[in-house]
Amino acid sequence: MGFLSGAYGKLMAGKMVRSIQYEMTRVQSQLRRVTRELGNAEKMFNAQERNIKTQMQAKMQQSVFQYGAGLGMNIGDPTSLVGMDSAIMQKYSAFQQYQQYQYTMAQNSWQNAFEMQRDMVMEQLQAEQEDLETQKDNLDSRLQIAQQDYDQKKKEEQAGAKNIAPDYTGQG
Repeated sequence: MGFLSGAYGKLMAGKMVRSIQYEMTRVQSQLRRVTRELGNAEKMFNAQERNIKTQMQAKMQQSVFQYGAGLGMNIGDPTSLVGMDSAIMQKYSAFQQYQQYQYTMAQNSWQNAFEMQRDMVMEQLQAEQEDLETQKDNLDSRLQIAQQDYDQKKKEEQAGAKNIAPDYTGQG
């Protein structure tokens, strides 16, 4: 009876091991996909952030340059600024400071909105990643238990086979 019980138990335990291995493969594949998506999303957000900062900086500099040109200043040629009227220079300096302030305020506002969007997307992916890692750990534990059960049933089958094998020595 030990042989049949062991053989059937080994068969069922082997089926369980393969089932868990299949599930583990599926979860690992999803985990790799989510990890890749996290990396891609991070790269995308970093690139967007750099682009927007560069665009905002360029617009600020362009407006300051245009204001200076409107005052009769040639910002590209520092020697043309030598004899400039101090009132014009003060206006230009005040405008430049005002533009820097506006740029800083806009950047802070934009940065907050951008961070909220980043957090929303990244948190979803991170939650999915954590869930998959938990599933993987669970499956790993179940696989170890199923493998131990399989090994135990295999030994039981082998022991049962020894008991039903005929004894040809005649020593009974």
